[in-house]
Amino acid sequence: MENSATEYVHASRDLSPVHSYIADHGEAVDSSTIIQETIAGRSVAVTNALTEDERELVADAIRATDPQMKACFANALQMWAYDSRFKYAEGFAAVSDLDIGAIEHGWCLLDGSKLVDVTQPFDHYHGAVITDDETLQRYYEYGRERGSWGIVGNHLNQFQFLRNRGYAYG
Repeated sequence: MENSATEYVHASRDLSPVHSYIADHGEAVDSSTIIQETIAGRSVAVTNALTEDERELVADAIRATDPQMKACFANALQMWAYDSRFKYAEGFAAVSDLDIGAIEHGWCLLDGSKLVDVTQPFDHYHGAVITDDETLQRYYEYGRERGSWGIVGNHLNQFQFLRNRGYAYG
């Protein structure tokens, strides 16, 4: 199965600094490994290779963080803050049945490789993992006070993350 989020990222790399950064630094999640299931009463998208212990960790994190609809960046940052095994990823996600390209989205990778999306299950993901703990902590705290708009695509701070990496100016 083709990953429509990856196709979208590469075809749209010139649309914005966000698209360019994700095209240059992002990676696809293998779509054939993604399943949608219910964990802790929540519909989630996860890698089918989660162990029972990992499913329990995801369930505990869901109960502790109470993910909200339409708050993907905040949800992913809260999962990261809950347990360091959750790595924050930001990029684009798509649904197979919809021909709308992909949308900016945030999710986690458990241990850096196993998809965990507690906000909105998608079929396709392509994004970059943010590994700098200082950056993550700053955006986590900022998000708790003012609402989270992501790290890479945060337009409210004039794309500071991208400006610091030479992808946006101003």
